[in-house]
Amino acid sequence: MKIGIVSDIHCNVQAFQAALSQLGDVDELFCAGDSVYGYRWSNEVVALLRERNAHTVIGNHDYDFLKIHRERDGANGHITPENYDFITALPRSYRVEMSGRSIYMVHASPFEPPGEYIYPKTPRFKDLGRVDADLFIYGHTHTAVAEQLGRVLVVNPGSVGESRDIYTHALTFAVVDLASMETEIRVVDFLSGD
Repeated sequence: MKIGIVSDIHCNVQAFQAALSQLGDVDELFCAGDSVYGYRWSNEVVALLRERNAHTVIGNHDYDFLKIHRERDGANGHITPENYDFITALPRSYRVEMSGRSIYMVHASPFEPPGEYIYPKTPRFKDLGRVDADLFIYGHTHTAVAEQLGRVLVVNPGSVGESRDIYTHALTFAVVDLASMETEIRVVDFLSGD
């Protein structure tokens, strides 16, 4: 079984559509949060997540957006009720078993504070090897990484919507084969014609 992983779409529907077309033959889609961006909303992005039955967690941008719109019940004349219901029901963390593998996903950090930025070169990164899962998925940093830490494969797909790489400006996503745990970090290719 193969899974596709995206994160930090940030309303970039064109990049998300390109990534979806380039995922290949994946069985499931995971999204590590931040489908919206600041206080902007994209019905198209959320609808695609819903259509793909994506396993999704809430990100800090999603949460901040909802803090304002929950009081208004999402009624701003633009957000569809189905998309609003989808986002408001998202959990902060998600656990599932697939193909004999335990998967744990959050948007930022599994530790306190939950909004911490954990980059591969920070001391806290090695602590991710203590997570109780075969595969730990997170986003938030916009930095792609796939590294085995003890028994835990740690995957951050980077961002499919907003690059923070000042050198390549690449938008990225990941594909994991749950049988072999082989992981590919892929760059969104806008020139492929897909």
